[in-house]
Amino acid sequence: MSGKIVVGVVGAGAMGSGIAQVAASAGHKVILLDADAVALDKAQLSISKSFEKQIEKGKISREESQKTSSLLTFTQDIAQLVECGLVIEAIVENLEVKKELFRKIENIVNADCILATNTSSLAVVAVASRLY
Repeated sequence: MSGKIVVGVVGAGAMGSGIAQVAASAGHKVILLDADAVALDKAQLSISKSFEKQIEKGKISREESQKTSSLLTFTQDIAQLVECGLVIEAIVENLEVKKELFRKIENIVNADCILATNTSSLAVVAVASRLY
């Protein structure tokens, strides 16, 4: 996987699952994190169904689907983000929750890791206001 980074996605809802699937489809190892095991199970099922539809339509082969699926890790353990070069949060639109999440992530990842938000309604500068 030369030139590929490990991508962390926090939040296994529709947006997070989609981001994780796209990153894995691009050949990146992906760590999909959510505190809710049920959300992770739903995300895994949703992504599998999406790959099956792509196979049925002839867009990808079963081998490509399996290879891409093998790049995905589903976890509740935030410490697994340690190897990420990019972390994208896709959690609830709550400023304080996002700030706290980024503070936790910042203490886990390397200093050169890119932290990104998928917010649609909050100012990015406000989300990053507690970071160093």
